[in-house]
Order: sequence, then structure tokens, then C-alpha cells
Amino acid sequence: MSDFDPRTTPWQIDESEFYEVEGHNAQLAFLLRYAVLAPSSHNAQPWSFAICDEGIAVRADYTRRLPLADPRDRELLMSVGASIANLRVAAAHFGYETTVMYQAREEEDLPVATVAFRETCSPAPELARLFPAITARRTNRQPFEPRTIEDPALSALCDFMDEHGKTLHFVVTHDRERIAALIEEGDRTLMADPAFRTEFARWIRPNVSSATDGICGDAFGIPGPISALGPWLMRQIDIGPAQARHDRALAQGAAGMIVVTAEDDRTSLIRAGESLERLLLMLTSLGISYSFLNQPVEVGALRGELWAMLRSPHPPQLLLRIGYAVRPVAKAMPRRPAESVVAR
Repeated sequence: MSDFDPRTTPWQIDESEFYEVEGHNAQLAFLLRYAVLAPSSHNAQPWSFAICDEGIAVRADYTRRLPLADPRDRELLMSVGASIANLRVAAAHFGYETTVMYQAREEEDLPVATVAFRETCSPAPELARLFPAITARRTNRQPFEPRTIEDPALSALCDFMDEHGKTLHFVVTHDRERIAALIEEGDRTLMADPAFRTEFARWIRPNVSSATDGICGDAFGIPGPISALGPWLMRQIDIGPAQARHDRALAQGAAGMIVVTAEDDRTSLIRAGESLERLLLMLTSLGISYSFLNQPVEVGALRGELWAMLRSPHPPQLLLRIGYAVRPVAKAMPRRPAESVVAR
């Protein structure tokens, strides 16, 4: 592992190695290399896996929870759902049909789901076609170009959104400015809390680091020498007013905004995370960038205001903007090696 670079090595998967692996369990372990590339809040990667007789048991790693940003573990569970989506997409690419069996009981020591695998000559095409996007997907927190989504991409995206209409919703044009104001207010509220900033600071990493989780400074546009000061600055300074103006501008300049909705129970959140990751892979395959602006969901009163704007019986869980990036993300965020999150 001496040559392991957490920002490059996990993302450089030679898929031909799958066919050199001997044994069913070893092939399932190989598929987990794609599962761990899923997005997660603060890049906390709150998942673990165990290969079992039924397939792969998927667990939520509650030691990686965010008590202030995500006190009810909603984002944590959606992150785990995103890893399941990656696992299923990779499985379809390599010729497996998958079935997800969700655990109804919500004890933290139980798996949230078990994914079963069956070899097939006709894996789900709607999953398999997303496979190339797994290693290409990046969250882009920088400004987007001031142009609309091109018609062919918009048509494909609308079709996908229709298929997931209970979970994914476009923000209508006349609500955009109101939601931008909620984002601004959310930033000011969250960043005014020193405890929230301290929690966030724990997950900020220098641009060059051996850390296998967290968000590196360059994701926020912080250059290398200064990025090491990021955690200290976050703890010491209330950047809420400046961040609020910045994020409001990001929302106003987006080509579109999408809200993820679901009930607050564990299975609904896991399923929402699966739909979310499939959306992100679809966006990536269409050349469309995205980033999250979850501030209105993370502040209780603002979440209620956002929900009142939506045409959904289910509460909002995540908010993201989409558009065409001015600059692509130069380097992926770090990842833990897959073998480190597989129970023995």
C-alpha cells in the first residue's frame, strides 16, 4: 500500500482484472471497489460491507455520523444508499442481476440491506449504461456557465426524472429566487454556530494528504499552501455572511435545481440515496455538473419553508444545482480502499 494515493488509486480501476479474479466471493469483493466511490456528506464514507451467503450485507457506519449537520442521520443513510446504487450498476456491467432486500428493523447493529446477485445474460440496461460514470463522477463546487441545459440532454434528464418522480423534483422557475434566499439564510444560521464549524473543520483536509476521507481544500478553490490552514480558519472565523453570498450566487447562476424528497424512515432514505446516485451518474454521462446546497434542509425551520414550495407529499432531503462547469474538477476527493470497509 506504499504507493496508495487516496485521491487517485481508488478511482483507477482496471475492469479487466474482474475476469482474472477466481471465485464468486472474490468477484463480489471486486465490485465493492466501485461501491466505495459513492458520494457522501463531508465525504465521511459512512458504510461497511460483509460478503455473506445471500450476497453482500450493507451496513451504515454510525461512527462516522455528523451530529450537528445531520442529527437524524438522513444524509448518512442516503450516502449508504448511493453506495448500493454504485454496487448495482457495477454488477449489471459485469453480468449480474441484483435484488435489494431492505431491513425493516432499524437497530443500528443490523445491516440496512442485503444485495443478492445472480449471473445473467441480460443485466438491467438502465443500470449497466451508467457504469462509465462511476469513476468519472465529481462534485463541482465552482460556478457554472451561464447557459441552459442543451435540449438532447434535457430530454434524457426529464425522462429519468419522470421515472423517479416520487423522489426527484425540478425546482420551478418562479421558486428559484425564494430557494436561493433560503440557502443564504441557511449558511448564516449554520456558520454562526461554533460547534457546527468545529464539526465541519474535522472533515477539511489539505490538498496533499494521506487522509482517506474528508474534503480537500481545492474543492472550495483553496490553493495548496493555504489549504492546511482550512480547519483552523473554519473553527475561528464565522464565514457565514461571505459563504451565504457565494452560495446564493451559485444557486442563482445554476441552469437548474433539483430536490430529493423521501420520508424520514431508514428504508425510504436508503432508496432515495439509490435514486440520487443514479441521477448523479446520469448527469455525469450527459456532461452536466452538480453540487449540493443542502443548507435549507439542515435547518429545521427552513426545511419546512422549502417543503411548502414543493409539489410533493414527502419532505425534502437534499437540494442540488446543475449546470455546465466552467472548469472541471482537477482531482477526485480521497477514498478509503475497499478492503478496509469489508468485514472479515
